[in-house]
Amino acid sequence: MLDPQAAAHAARLPVSSSSGQDPWVQPIRALVLDIDDTLVDTQAAMREAGARAASAALPWLDSAAHQAISDTYYDDHGGHFDAYTRGELTFPDQRRLRFEGSLRHLGLPAAHAQSFGAYEVAYLEAFAQVQTLFDDVSVLFTAARERAVALCLLTNSGAEQTALKLKAVGLEGIAPVVTTDTLGVGKPDPRLFARACALAGVEPQAAVCVGDTLDTDVRGALGAGMRVAWLCRPDRPEPRNAGWGTPVDDSRIRIVPDLREVAYLLAGVG
Repeated sequence: MLDPQAAAHAARLPVSSSSGQDPWVQPIRALVLDIDDTLVDTQAAMREAGARAASAALPWLDSAAHQAISDTYYDDHGGHFDAYTRGELTFPDQRRLRFEGSLRHLGLPAAHAQSFGAYEVAYLEAFAQVQTLFDDVSVLFTAARERAVALCLLTNSGAEQTALKLKAVGLEGIAPVVTTDTLGVGKPDPRLFARACALAGVEPQAAVCVGDTLDTDVRGALGAGMRVAWLCRPDRPEPRNAGWGTPVDDSRIRIVPDLREVAYLLAGVG
């Protein structure tokens, strides 16, 4: 059962309507799992690694400026990461543009952008060190294993960055992985979800996507014909552009406060 705080939060979230045949009657044969802010605490890792990297690359600035650079980089006001997922930028280019954009947003000298190389080296080292796996991941993986539910990981990040994260948290080789590099585009393109289902060995109707972001995870999975467990963690700050609190009205969507609730869904509970 949910603890009281999580249950109270879930009650405040938008609830999917249920009309006609319940799509959740069909057994779940596979899970397509988002990685960032679903399995690993990517927002916290990015903010911490970015501050460390800014400190290493721009040591003459104070710690408040280092954190501001990191936070603005994460917020990505220029939408460069989204351009990468549309196939318009390479992964390294979107990172460079985000760094330059954070400097402009904070009114820092353009010459500071020459430190991007040093920032990247320091960032990658720090990013590997600060990865954290959410404590409910093992519960879900155990439930999936016990019920012979196949897994596939699906992320909008790049293949190299994803491999770094999975290795750091001990999930390397746990399941097939689909990244934006796989087809040259990212979520919400339904082809990514179809590819993930194929790697899991099931049709989309037999799979459930678990992810935290409305526009990419939820809408992309629905477009591919899947059901969705929309993860809105009450104890974590909302990730960038996640859309938490947006009303939804689709019986294929279940809003869940943690991965334990997804494990209950595998058991036909809830």
